[in-house]
This record gives sequence, structure tokens and C-alpha cells, in this order.
Amino acid sequence: MTHPPSAAVVAATALSGSGTAVLTPAARDEEREGSCIAVLHARGRDGQLVVVASDAAVGALGLGRGGGHDAAARLEVVVEAALPDLTVPRAQVVVDGWVRLAAPHEAAGALGAACAAGDLADLAGAWPDARVLLLDAAAVRLHWPEGCSDVAVEDLRAAAPDPVALREADVLGRVEAELGDRLVGLVRAMGHAHPAPGGRGAGVPGRDLGRVSEVRCVGADRTGLVLRCRAEEPWEGLGAGCRCAGHDGAPCPASTTATLRLLFPAPVADADAAVDALALMVLGASAGGAARCPYAPGAARA
Repeated sequence: MTHPPSAAVVAATALSGSGTAVLTPAARDEEREGSCIAVLHARGRDGQLVVVASDAAVGALGLGRGGGHDAAARLEVVVEAALPDLTVPRAQVVVDGWVRLAAPHEAAGALGAACAAGDLADLAGAWPDARVLLLDAAAVRLHWPEGCSDVAVEDLRAAAPDPVALREADVLGRVEAELGDRLVGLVRAMGHAHPAPGGRGAGVPGRDLGRVSEVRCVGADRTGLVLRCRAEEPWEGLGAGCRCAGHDGAPCPASTTATLRLLFPAPVADADAAVDALALMVLGASAGGAARCPYAPGAARA
């Protein structure tokens, strides 16, 4: 049975150059308190977090002055669906730790770190007087559709980034171009979407997907896809048992949209295989085959 990626894998993927990132120093003096700079971010094979910023920005923030662990800092990475016309939050990772200027012999190796945005050395070369910083994590927190998770630093270091999620933009682009007009039929064939076991609204009736009128693929990893579904008439909230903090303890309001996770029969190896797996599912649904039932994210993680 396929299971969605762990919090450590999602965090490791986001920190491998996905999305956008800012670095904020935990400064004690009022001049730098609350200031932040946009940075490039990546992750080495050994799990080392790498940050690239301009020399002017690093100096203004008081980082890199001296050796060893220079300053306490926070790295925030926000990942959204790689679609030009739709904003869908996918994950936010907050890393608190210590940042220092990489020594010359460390910087060369650090620029070979995994970065979903492209070759880190080439990207850094486009920055004025780019400086390479190394961030040693002390605490990691992930906000994602499954909830909020504290990720152990050792688990983050050991986790490998998801190869499909690193190429999510390619997957979403291909799905839109090749299968976009077939997704409504696929979702309708699934019948119902249920809250995940142990998740928000577990034990309440699932959503009837027969009324879906629009479906967009907004996320991908090696275990499955994330689909954003829209109906002409509102669904009820995820369930009468749902009490989300965003609604001040009240039941979730009815909505015309729902975000669902569709798991592959088995994990796939790469981005091309992810598109192929979806194509097979679409073909099966068109032929009247049984479709896998998606679920609404929000499960309690094991």
C-alpha cells in the first residue's frame, strides 16, 4: 500500500531549492531585528543546508563576521503550486539555527548542493558578490496540508528529497497539456473522497465527487498527486467533526472547492513515471475500471 511522504521528506524537498526563501537574523540590536533578505537555498548530499545571498545583504544583517557559528538565524521557505494562474500553498518550512560564512574550501562543495531551481553555482553567479552561508539547524517545523509537524533534525538530515516533487513544475505542466481535459472524468469516476483515517472529520460522510466540474493538478510527488476540485454547488465542510483553528472553533463552512490527494498504486521513480501513472489511471477510468478513492489531507501522522 502506498503512503504519502513523511514530514521529513517534504521538508527535505522544500529545503532543496523549492519555492522561495528568506533569511532573518535573530538579532538582539534593534537595527537588525525583524529584517530579512531573500536568499537562494539548497541542501547538500549530507543534509547540510546551504544559503546564498549578496555580500551587501550579508553585511547589513551582521552575518559572516568571524569564524565558527556566527549568528542565530531563521530560514523560512514557502512552496506554492507551480502554476502561473493559480496560487495554492503546498508547504512552509521554518528552520531555526546558526548560520556562518562558508570557508573557501567549503563554498566550492556547497555550490554543488541539490537545488530544484537549477544549478546552484550558475544561479549564485548571477548574484552581485554572492556569499555562501552554511546553516546548522537546531529546530525544524513544517506546515503542510497534513497539518503542522516538528521535524527532528536527525530525521531531516537522513531524509532524501522526493525526485518527483523536485520536478513538480514539469509534472504539472505536462498534466495540464496532456491530461488536463481528462481529469474531471477521472475524479467523477472515483465516486467519493473521504477524510483520511484519524484526520480532521474522520468518520463523517465523504464528499460526492460526481458533481465536480473542474479539476487541476496542483502537486506531485512519487507517491501520488494533489488535485484541486471545484463543484458548481458548495460541498459541506470536511465534516461535522471538523473544528479548524482558522474558523475559531466553528465547523468548516461549505465550499465549492476541495483539495484531495490521489495515491498511486505504487511509488514511482521519477517525474515521467508520475505522468505515466496518472495516464494509466485516466485510461482505466475511461474504460469503466475501478478508480482509487482519494482522501482529504489532514491525517494524524504515524
